[in-house]
Amino acid sequence: MLAKRSVLALAIFGLSLSFPASVLAQQAKTPAATPATADQFNTYMSMAAINMCTLAQAKLPFKASMEGNLSMLTSVLSSKHGSQIQGAPSPLTREQLVNASVAETVLRIDKFCGSSLPPDWKKEVDTLVAQVKKAMQTAGSGGKK
Repeated sequence: MLAKRSVLALAIFGLSLSFPASVLAQQAKTPAATPATADQFNTYMSMAAINMCTLAQAKLPFKASMEGNLSMLTSVLSSKHGSQIQGAPSPLTREQLVNASVAETVLRIDKFCGSSLPPDWKKEVDTLVAQVKKAMQTAGSGGKK
């Protein structure tokens, strides 16, 4: 299952992607929240990717589109699930939620609509996908290069 392997590895081993502080800013936790199941997490990430594909076709800027989706994803994961994803040893930090969300979303964007992306979006997505795949490969080898 893609989500369990990549989200936990990337979030815990620290894929670091550069997004504005506004996306990382608020971290509201709900004390009685239950961790997001793999199915819930996959659903959220697929919804974000489908939305990104739609925004790409509408020719909206990539960065603004990604920031909007990240705000939605991290808000849901922090408020509904207390920043917890099933299988992770502890709640994720805001940065870990953002990185995991970016990683999972761009992999799905590439799969769902990668071949039909406008050139500027394609460049952004390809760059992020390469970073995610490299991080997954590094995590899979126990951090050894």
